[in-house]
Amino acid sequence: MNKKSCFFIFKSILFLAFTSLFVACGGDSESEPNPNPEPPVTTDSYVRFAKTTQELEATYSAVYVTVEWSAAEWELKANTGDIVESLATTSGGDKTKTKQSTRVRLIHKANLTAESRTQTLTLTNKETNETATLTLTQAAGYKAASVTMNAAEKYQPVVGFGGMLNPIIWCGSNVLSTSDINKLYSPNQLGYNILRLMVYPNRNDWAADVPAAKAAAAHGATIFACPWDCTDALADKLNGKKHLKHENYAAYAQHLVDYIEYMRSQGVEIYAISVQNEPDMEFTFWQPNEVVNFLKEHGQTIRNTGVKLMAPEACGTQPEYTDPVLNDAAAMAQTDILAGHIYQGFIDVESGGYVKNRHDYICGLYKKLNGKTWWMTEHLFNDGEKSDNQADWQFQRWDYCLNHLGKEIHMCMEGYCSAYIYWYLKRFYGMMGDDDKRSPVAKGEIAKNGYILSHYARFASNTTRVAAETPQSKLLTTAYINADGTELTVVMLNMQNQALNVTLNPGSDVEVTEAVATTETANMQPATIVDNGNAAQPGVLVEPWSITSVRMALK
Repeated sequence: MNKKSCFFIFKSILFLAFTSLFVACGGDSESEPNPNPEPPVTTDSYVRFAKTTQELEATYSAVYVTVEWSAAEWELKANTGDIVESLATTSGGDKTKTKQSTRVRLIHKANLTAESRTQTLTLTNKETNETATLTLTQAAGYKAASVTMNAAEKYQPVVGFGGMLNPIIWCGSNVLSTSDINKLYSPNQLGYNILRLMVYPNRNDWAADVPAAKAAAAHGATIFACPWDCTDALADKLNGKKHLKHENYAAYAQHLVDYIEYMRSQGVEIYAISVQNEPDMEFTFWQPNEVVNFLKEHGQTIRNTGVKLMAPEACGTQPEYTDPVLNDAAAMAQTDILAGHIYQGFIDVESGGYVKNRHDYICGLYKKLNGKTWWMTEHLFNDGEKSDNQADWQFQRWDYCLNHLGKEIHMCMEGYCSAYIYWYLKRFYGMMGDDDKRSPVAKGEIAKNGYILSHYARFASNTTRVAAETPQSKLLTTAYINADGTELTVVMLNMQNQALNVTLNPGSDVEVTEAVATTETANMQPATIVDNGNAAQPGVLVEPWSITSVRMALK
């Protein structure tokens, strides 16, 4: 027998031996695997939620719900309610698998109500028809807050709010049309009520501002004017800057009188006129004592026209210019309105130092005025304007506008200011868009700054500020009462990412007649009034990062 035959006999014997062993152990070499095996019998079939309750934020968001299951298929559904917008899946599970879990993404709507709310999810075990419940509880969309007013505690009179008419000699074609003025000054639109004009050095230019001034006056606006330049004919040089010579004081006073009389002849009454816009700057440079001397020597000449006189209107309301006027009885007797700008900082008081000291000084002026008022007659916010990168144009952002213009007006009102006047009305950083590429809105359209100023113009003009307190540190609030004591208004800035349900406590029964709000996406839209069942405690829903104003008729 050869080797090949021996190897074949050996393989056959080995095969028979393994076959016998397999059959002895219960094997069946003839059977085929079953493609649809029956699931194993188990007593551990369950479907349940990982937890039975879940808390949700008030804002629109997504969360995950965990389903635990074993040897079962399941169905998931949201029961009747207003919370759930969608579920990523509504079924799952597998009868052949045990001890599994599935995370289901749930998107929930924002809670835009003043109350918390609930909704349930039901999970059904398709094997046993047993159910499990998860209760969703969503926080109230509006946190409770309050504002308490005391109309008997009165502070400064508030004349109004407005801006600077773009000067024809500087702005070329970017001036305001009558239509623009109507949009800004009509009581049915933004409701501004103060317009600032430039007293041009060349009287041939005076006529250019008449149409806009008359249009604003037709809406009841107060018109005041400020000279930038004492004219070349009356000037010499001081420290390299244009300077009004003392011997020309009388001629300069007559220049201002001529302007007043010209505008009056054209049907425009000038309410007040400034001695000089920013006498500390290069337009016409004055020493502080020169402002005082001019007031004492020639102030009465100007005031004899029936027009009020404003001074010193320094760039930063600096004490170096303001105190000499304030502390000289004769100069102050000729000063009807103490005016100034706040370019050197006003709102950043938390860091202390220079800005806080200036802020405190300016806010302390009113108590020294013996019944007269101080006006903030110029400021602007244009951070990032020189950059070519649009991302740097901060003035286009809502949060910037609210945190700068909104906060500054509020702080000025708290600081006993009687009038707030912004710089250019029509400019990419102003109230109304222009044709500059940096403008956040189209030319002639109202920018966010425009709506912020409108809240104060419409709800605080021609009133007296009264006491208003709130425990909410980020709800900046001022309140106002009209002259005959029949109407109370409140302006609130919500400087946080938290909606508020604000209960107003005016101290007597009232009827809310108007409430409007401006947010990043809405402009002067109606705000929601909450009926608290008490005429002395109406409520209003205040959105996050918003300005909301309310008008109440006193009963």
